[in-house]
Amino acid sequence: MQPAAVTPAPPKQPQPAALAVFDARVSTHRLERRLVTAGRRTFQIFLAIPCAQPPEHGYPLLYMLDGNAAFDALTPAHLEAAPGLALAGVGYETDLRFDVIARSFDYTPAETPLSPGGRKTGGADAFLHLLTGELRRKIETALPVDPSRRTLWGHSLAGMCALHALLTRPGAFSRHISVSPSIWWNDQWMLGLESATPPTEHAARVLLMLGDAERRSNPAGPHWEGPAPHTLEMADRLRRRPQLAVDLHIFEGLGHAATLPASLEAALALASAPENG
Repeated sequence: MQPAAVTPAPPKQPQPAALAVFDARVSTHRLERRLVTAGRRTFQIFLAIPCAQPPEHGYPLLYMLDGNAAFDALTPAHLEAAPGLALAGVGYETDLRFDVIARSFDYTPAETPLSPGGRKTGGADAFLHLLTGELRRKIETALPVDPSRRTLWGHSLAGMCALHALLTRPGAFSRHISVSPSIWWNDQWMLGLESATPPTEHAARVLLMLGDAERRSNPAGPHWEGPAPHTLEMADRLRRRPQLAVDLHIFEGLGHAATLPASLEAALALASAPENG
């Protein structure tokens, strides 16, 4: 008897970003978006700026990768629960939730053969150089920011990029939030990076979140039952680093896409927490 053929899942249709929060009444924040050029590239930046006066050392600031999708998932309730937190969504010049070509390059740390869709990889170091340099300066112009309370958030490939920043740019952010990170990517390349990277003296808080029902749409896998084992292994490894305070949260019954909006409440709470809180 011949084994049944595996039928690939149909390609997902690009989804527009409704960005409903920009049309809603938000009592605690002023929302803006603008195009910013850095490194001869153009990024769409989404900002939520507290209406309250900044504290003495400036606002805590949450940087959100995949800014189009992140701000598409934000609600007034999220912002009103964090009235003193500034948010900066780093997105792309598109009306879609994701720019799959740009994010595949910016959020991956090593060059691999082109995917069937022609997506290049390996741009994470160059992207993080911009994010912590020229792009950061332009985002924070006229925005008083507490440099000790910058947080980096990312989901999926962007979650992997947040961990890459933790390991390769210690001190650039004091908190890292990685949601359903794609540690499976390139034969679990990130676990090899962690093994090769010695601990530093820079303290940081790390929040890893993932669902226990995540599955890749590609039939070729990898697939697993329960929470992704490579992400659990990364959490265990990071906990052994003396300067890191690592928390892990597993969402019961949630798949990969659903963890993005589910992560926002905890992400804003951590980014808002006092420096020693």
